[in-house]
Amino acid sequence: MSDLPPTGRRTLRALRTRLAAALRARPSVSLAIGGFVAASVAVTAGGRIGTVKAVIPITNWLGLLSHNGFAMGDAVPGALMLTGIVVLIWLWLLALRLSRPGRGCSERAVWGIAGAWSLPFVLGPPLLSNDVYSYAAQGLMIRHGFDPYAYGPSVLGNVAAVAGVDPNWRNTPSPYGTVATTIEHLAVAISGGSPVGAVVVFRALAVVSVVAIGLLAAELAGARRVPALTLTILNPLVLLQIVSAAHFEGVMCALLLGALVAAGQRRWLLAIVLSCASTEVKVPALVAVLAIIAAHALGAPRSAALKIAARDSAAAALSLAGLSLILPDGLGWIGSLNTPALGHTGFAPASLLADLYAPIVRAASFDDLAAGGRITALVAAACAVGYLTVTADRRAVSQTAGFGLLAVGLLSPVLYPWYLLWAIVCLAPTARAARADWLILASALACVLTPPGFTRTVTISLTIAAIGVATLVMGRRVLGRRNRPAPAADLSAAG
Repeated sequence: MSDLPPTGRRTLRALRTRLAAALRARPSVSLAIGGFVAASVAVTAGGRIGTVKAVIPITNWLGLLSHNGFAMGDAVPGALMLTGIVVLIWLWLLALRLSRPGRGCSERAVWGIAGAWSLPFVLGPPLLSNDVYSYAAQGLMIRHGFDPYAYGPSVLGNVAAVAGVDPNWRNTPSPYGTVATTIEHLAVAISGGSPVGAVVVFRALAVVSVVAIGLLAAELAGARRVPALTLTILNPLVLLQIVSAAHFEGVMCALLLGALVAAGQRRWLLAIVLSCASTEVKVPALVAVLAIIAAHALGAPRSAALKIAARDSAAAALSLAGLSLILPDGLGWIGSLNTPALGHTGFAPASLLADLYAPIVRAASFDDLAAGGRITALVAAACAVGYLTVTADRRAVSQTAGFGLLAVGLLSPVLYPWYLLWAIVCLAPTARAARADWLILASALACVLTPPGFTRTVTISLTIAAIGVATLVMGRRVLGRRNRPAPAADLSAAG
C-alpha cells in the first residue's frame, strides 16, 4: 500500500471507511458475509477429510472430495474445518443477540443470512455423515426389486453406490419408515437411477425442509418470530446435519412442527396425521403422537377425556396403518429398528453407564456391560416419556413432545449429533431465557463433538475440552441469572 500514490491511498482509506460504516449500519450484512466465508472454509476443508475413510466416493463433487482419503499425520484440514464451524457458531451467537426484541432485526434479514450461510453447504459435499449415500443405495435396491427391510445395500453387488456406503451399514436392513423409504425410491426415480442424482435430490429436499421448519417455527412462536427463526434456520447444527448431511431429520422435523402448529390451532386430526407421517420417517416421532393425544384428552373435561383419547388413538392407528400400505412390506422396518444400535458412540449416556458398571461387575464382558447400560438408559427414557405424557396438561404440547424427544435422543443406545435436532426444533420456537440457553449450548456442543480429521487421542482431547468450555460458559450463565435482580413488577408483587 505504501507504493501507491497518495491519491490511491486516500481512495482506499475512503472505501474502507465507507465499508466499515455500512457494515456497522447493517450488521446483518456482516453476519451474512462472515458466515458465508466460515461455511466455505468448513466445506472446503471437510471435502479433504471426507466422512468415512473406508469408502470410495461416487463423485469428486466439483473437485472438493479427495479420492486418496485423509492422511492421519496432517491435521490441517481437520483444524480448518473445526475453525470454520467454531466461527460459524460464534456468528450465530451474535445473530441471536441481534434477534432480541428492540434490536431492529427483521425476518427478511434472518432469511437473507440463512441463505448466505446455507449456500456453501448446499453446493458442497455432505459433511460429517455418510448416511445420504445409504439413502441412495436403498432407493436403488427398491428400483431393482430388493426389499430394504430384508437386505443391506451390499445385495446390489460391486457397484459404485455400494462402495460409497459406510461399511458398517452395507449389510444392515433399513431402519427408516415407509415415508422415508418412499422418498428414497422417488429420489432414485427422479434421477433416472443415478446415485449422484439421488443425493442431489436429497439435498434439495433438505433445503425445502429447512424452509418449512423456519416458516412453521415462526408460526408457532407467535410474536417472537425473529428469535424463533434465528434459533432454527441459522442454527449451525441444522445447517450441518440437515442442509449439508441431508439427514431425514429435515423431513421428520418439518412434519413434527406442522403437527405442533396444527395442535396449537386445535386441529387435532391433522396434528395426529402429520405426527404419524413423521413417525413413518423415523420412529422416535411416535413420542409426539403420544404427546398430542394426551394433550387433547387431558385438556378436555373428565367426562369426555376417555372418549377423546380412544378416538384419537384410533385415528393414529389408522394413519399408521394407512401409511404402512405405501410399500409391499410396510411393516418390515419394525424388525430392523435396532440397526442404529449396532454402532457404538462412547459419549452416549448408555455407553457411560456401561463404563460405570465395569468396576462393579468385573467379570462381565464388554457386550454384557453395553447391554446393561443400554437397558438402563432405555428404561429411564421410557419413564421420562411416560411421565411427560400423563402430565401433558401441565405444559404446552410442543414442550411435552420436545422434552420427550430429548429424553429418547439422549438415552438411545447410540447418540449421534443429529438426534438432538428432534427436541431442539420442537422446543426452539417457544424457548425463553434459561431454556433457550440450554438449547443453544446443546446445539453448539453437538457441532464440535468428536471432530473428524484428527487422531483418536486428539479427537477425545478436543471433545473433553469442548465439554469443559461449555460447562464453564453455562455455569457462568446460570449464576448470572440467579444473581440478577428481580424485575420491579416481581418485587412489588412479592411485597
